[in-house]
Amino acid sequence: MKIIYLLPPSEGKNPWGENTWESLSFDFKKPLEIAKNATAKDLKCKDARYLEGIELNTHVEISDVLPAISRYSGVMYNAIDYLWMSESWKKYFSDNFLILSGMYGILRPEDRIGNYKLPIETKWLYNFWWDSITQELNNLRADVIVDFLPNSYKKMVDWKKLDAKILRVEFMHTKHGEIKKMTHGVKKVKWEYINTLCENLAVEIPNFWNKKETILEIIN
Repeated sequence: MKIIYLLPPSEGKNPWGENTWESLSFDFKKPLEIAKNATAKDLKCKDARYLEGIELNTHVEISDVLPAISRYSGVMYNAIDYLWMSESWKKYFSDNFLILSGMYGILRPEDRIGNYKLPIETKWLYNFWWDSITQELNNLRADVIVDFLPNSYKKMVDWKKLDAKILRVEFMHTKHGEIKKMTHGVKKVKWEYINTLCENLAVEIPNFWNKKETILEIIN
């Protein structure tokens, strides 16, 4: 059974890099005109930080690069602790986990990318990626796609047109005696769960072949 896991990038990024070229697994055209003409509202910043973001987007194709797993510096990516994974864990992660990016479309963890600033909510960005990402996911011929995406990144995919079965993972906790969806601390818990998947080199998929989509609730 071929399983693909979809992850978001992080808004935070490590700013340094190595003086080499991009190395990408998927041949997508970048939304450079959208990125270079994004507004301060799009980039969620203003003044000097906004100008810096536009500068990064303008020169992203000639900037120093890092592997995507090293470029992204948010809570989730720090929690996965990729550098300290065993080689077998790393291979499973690199082979089966994909990152959806507003600038690059789909990335594998070891793809080498430049620095940029482009929140997925930027105007016209969903329209830019909608068809091409959906088509590429179908080209991968996965049996199951496991969705770890937040709501904003889910909009990059036309889920109804995917051939694979969809497993959505929700993280729950007990609050005041009731089981509820986690709203705080979910990023760290998500990546701890992903670490467990990589450690076991597989995930136990529920029997849901009579359904197109299933929601798996993980109680923390």
